[in-house]
Amino acid sequence: MLDGSACVLLGDRVKPMKDLEAPLPLLTTGLEIGNRELQHVERSLQERATLLSATHPSLRFQDVTPQELETLAGSIAVFLARQGSLVFQEATPGRWMALVVVGEVDVLKLDRSGGHRLVTTIGPGQFLGELGFLDGHRQSATAVASTDTLLLVLTRVAFDRLLEETPALVVKLLPDPLRLLVLRLRGIDAIG
Repeated sequence: MLDGSACVLLGDRVKPMKDLEAPLPLLTTGLEIGNRELQHVERSLQERATLLSATHPSLRFQDVTPQELETLAGSIAVFLARQGSLVFQEATPGRWMALVVVGEVDVLKLDRSGGHRLVTTIGPGQFLGELGFLDGHRQSATAVASTDTLLLVLTRVAFDRLLEETPALVVKLLPDPLRLLVLRLRGIDAIG
């Protein structure tokens, strides 16, 4: 079970840690992103930068300088979603997107009978919530943590500030979420 400090870097991968010596403090809720089920985890700027580069390998290969990585790390927050907790609900505003560090999140879509159908499972190194975030509309599906999951969250407010202050960095970051967005949309078209 993760407690927010329960991951360590091993080479270029983030792994859950079995034995915790001194867990980092958790804030009580995820009010900043409109979800009380998610717990904010305090991490230093350097820890967030390390989690970013270890979880999202393309940041190491793109033309992202250490200073830009630090700027991005200053704009993200770390949240913990306990197994079974609602990450976001279909039709809610897409005010943030996340990169999964450790754990898995099931993406579910309402079907015609009113039940939920599993669309996909998002794991480490994959984006979550980028569709509603990028198009400014509501979430197109429901997301539920299928395991204890650590997320790196970028809010709309933080993204807009990055866009205003460092537009060149945003241009470097957008290709991956946009490519994934196109692939998911093509997959949805193939289903329906």
